[in-house]
Amino acid sequence: MSAALIHGLDPPFPATDSAEVVRPGFHRAKKTLRTRDRSLNSEELTHVGDLPVTTVGRTLVDLATDYPLEVSVPFISEALRRGLASHESLHSSIRSGTRGCRRAAQAFDLASPAHESSGEALCAVKFFRFNIIGMIPQVNTYDAAGAWIARNDFRHDKHPLIVEFHGVGKYYLNNAGPDRASSENHKRHMKLLNAGYRVFNLVWADLFRAREFAKIRAVIAEFG
Repeated sequence: MSAALIHGLDPPFPATDSAEVVRPGFHRAKKTLRTRDRSLNSEELTHVGDLPVTTVGRTLVDLATDYPLEVSVPFISEALRRGLASHESLHSSIRSGTRGCRRAAQAFDLASPAHESSGEALCAVKFFRFNIIGMIPQVNTYDAAGAWIARNDFRHDKHPLIVEFHGVGKYYLNNAGPDRASSENHKRHMKLLNAGYRVFNLVWADLFRAREFAKIRAVIAEFG
């Protein structure tokens, strides 16, 4: 986690209060410092300024191994989006038969450069947790006449179902201000409804409770 922060990757939410360091042959967990017993080769080490740190690739592998998907996938998606890593290089770095290797592989499969925010990456994890399949990120949606409506965060590959994640930045970082952003979002939402789509609008709080994802799963089941 500490190495990810040094590399400038943003955590989706506070996941630990401890700094983390690596020391071969030594392991200790204290309130503010966790020392992990890891062996590193020279190719897995670099510097950011004057700080010695694991490379981005090794850092992501460690995150995917040590942390739940809710933590690791947003980090990995950001690194993929910024071109700091690739799916191929990450999968090839997994050491088969080691602790956490299956969880790491799952994290790399769920992560995508198409996730434009930590919230969207966390949505993808929740789809997996609730066995919701077929949700494709960043899809252009058109009406029956072929007119473009919107580029949606997620759309089902078979059914007229859309999931949008609304972070604070969508409104308060909009150049025209939050009122204009809210008005534009409402217009887009109505166009999607009129085009026959079922739309779920999620906020951060929804990502930490089951209700909305259970509803999404139920709607997909209704489509058959």
